[in-house]
Amino acid sequence: MYLLDDSEIAELKSLNVNGIRICPLYSLRKDGTIREDMPEFFFTNLIKKVHHEGFAVFLDINVGGIPTETGEPVRKYDDPKHINDLYEIAFYWTKIAEKEKVEFFSPLNEPNLMFVDESLANQWIEKSQQLKSIFSGNLVLKFADIGPEKIGDISEYDYLAFDIMWSDARYQELRNHLKMAVEKGNNLKKKYDLKGFFFGELGAERSRIDKNVQAQLFKIILEETWGKVDGYCFLGWSNLEFRFRDNEEAKEIIKEWYARSP
Repeated sequence: MYLLDDSEIAELKSLNVNGIRICPLYSLRKDGTIREDMPEFFFTNLIKKVHHEGFAVFLDINVGGIPTETGEPVRKYDDPKHINDLYEIAFYWTKIAEKEKVEFFSPLNEPNLMFVDESLANQWIEKSQQLKSIFSGNLVLKFADIGPEKIGDISEYDYLAFDIMWSDARYQELRNHLKMAVEKGNNLKKKYDLKGFFFGELGAERSRIDKNVQAQLFKIILEETWGKVDGYCFLGWSNLEFRFRDNEEAKEIIKEWYARSP
């Protein structure tokens, strides 16, 4: 988790970053209740600070708790009642997002990972589009990887986002996967007349690769997709597993590409 002190803000601006993703954290307990993992004020204060410094905010509600080594949540949501429980949390944060004039809002991070089956995920996607009636910013549907094989009507969303995690040096396979992601994302953007399609998370596990490979992955992502998507969110500005803030080569690549015209 980042605190964004003055030196961090200055460095992010030097990298030509124009937006910051903020993730309120919740997790599913063994008894089926949902717990708030960090207090609300931490995130609302961060939203205010990010806006004050001139960045856009991407607010992304994360209900998976601390993920396992595979990136999967420790517990998945398996009861239809959880859809209403999660909707109440999303509704609450939607009102905050509207009040704080948040630019981009994802009411549930990676619904295709959060539920035990596709049916529950689809029910969530359908219900969550009701939030558009109370939010004047951009409502984002954000999937793990490239989402489920079949994606139904998402026309009330404004943006679609895919999260691509890649933690090895299979560079050609990555290029092929990015080509598939861009094609699918842009087809859905066109089909449902969305405002845009972007990468909501891009990252690599540092326990599995070194800094050089991480930087090369970032370079390939930008080379293969620049001008074909509407934005990027690289992980991560923290000391966690997907960090790049200590990788000077990776930061220089981001700085160089972000200075270019789309």
